[in-house]
Amino acid sequence: MWRNHARRDGQPTNPPAIVLCAFVLLSGILPVRAENLSQFAADALAHDAKLASAEASYRAGLEREPEARAAFFPHLGLTQSDFKNAIHVPGQRAAPYSTTGATLSLNQSIFKWDDWQVWQQSKLSVADAGLAFSSAKQDLLLRVAQAYFDALAAKDNFSLAQQHQRSVIEQLTLTKRSFTLGAATVVDLNEAQAGADSALSDLVQAQSTLDRRYAALQKIVGHPVDSIAPFDADANVARITADSLDQWISNATSTGLDVRRQQIALEIARRDISKVNAGYMPTVSIIGNASHGNAAFINGQTNFYTGANRATSGEIGIQISIPLFDGLSTMSKKREALALKDKAQDDLEDARRSAALDAQQAFLGVRDGQAQISALRTAQRSAQTSLESNRKGFRVGVRINADVLGAEDKLISTQRDLAKARYDTLMQFLRLKASVAQLDETAIDQLIADKEPRPKQRDAQANN
Repeated sequence: MWRNHARRDGQPTNPPAIVLCAFVLLSGILPVRAENLSQFAADALAHDAKLASAEASYRAGLEREPEARAAFFPHLGLTQSDFKNAIHVPGQRAAPYSTTGATLSLNQSIFKWDDWQVWQQSKLSVADAGLAFSSAKQDLLLRVAQAYFDALAAKDNFSLAQQHQRSVIEQLTLTKRSFTLGAATVVDLNEAQAGADSALSDLVQAQSTLDRRYAALQKIVGHPVDSIAPFDADANVARITADSLDQWISNATSTGLDVRRQQIALEIARRDISKVNAGYMPTVSIIGNASHGNAAFINGQTNFYTGANRATSGEIGIQISIPLFDGLSTMSKKREALALKDKAQDDLEDARRSAALDAQQAFLGVRDGQAQISALRTAQRSAQTSLESNRKGFRVGVRINADVLGAEDKLISTQRDLAKARYDTLMQFLRLKASVAQLDETAIDQLIADKEPRPKQRDAQANN
């Protein structure tokens, strides 16, 4: 972006004609990608590394349920053996032989209480994985919105710095003319020159800040950002009446993502207690196996360890295992599970309080931001009137140059504070939506639809 700097004599420098021609030609060739918040959000959802990591964790979490459910299906195993053997009897020559065989085993659980509880916990873990992914999406939308509003604020600040530079240069020119005519003192001239130098420094700093804000936004959306679409921040944020605060807090403490995740954690902890109780319960399984291999018949029985004959044997039945004494391990595990359940209960209470606080702070941020915007609009009108009065007073000799520069600084500061208040209020509104788990792409689209300038306004801003 070409900036109009001032020389030491206060006159603006003009870029060479060839540079202007090249700039115009390049502007027509190189497209400028100006996106709004909704488009940036879509880009971030497609390219943000943190969200991609959260999605991978979510896909991994979905597998916990089928892994736990596998305990209720038959488990089959096949073992193949091939041995070289030898029998040595003192006084006789060794008799080598080989045995080969295969064994098919079956284990079908009928009753195992801890497997049932693990399966129920896996369903809760899948639900928690979904909530964790939703939380990551909300966090991303808040990050991209904050980066977008920061960039808008930096862009507004840069425009104000340009406006301020033009104003102080005009004041410097007027002061020089008045000094030549004897209507201004050397002090006025020095103050005007100092104001011009300060305005140039502010402009350079504003440009640097804007570049950093664009870079921060670029990191999230995954592509270069050199321009952003205009945004009508003057439009009112959705009105929130004071008596609705309790409803926002109630919704946050019941539907907030962190609260719901802690509710799941508490239920998992309760099932851990029930799972530990399996240490006192019997287990029932169907056990079976079938073997086939070399065999020898000794005393009417099949012996699979010697001989060259092949035979098949098998067995199937019900196996019941009853725990009798485990060294008091189960009792210790139960005390541990009870303590962890108490911890989960306390974590849930803390999550509810945090959700209530977040909703309250965001609600108050929206309400107070609206009041601050109204007050700053009034202050801006007053500062504009004061500046015009001081300029007129300087021309007729009843105001000094410092009065004009002070009024100019006051107006620029008020405009900067007003822009910041607008964007801060919008961010608080998005945080309020996030506190009740209502921040998604649709909420961003609705915000854009309500806040974007109309086509005429957009064209006017483009012309400016």
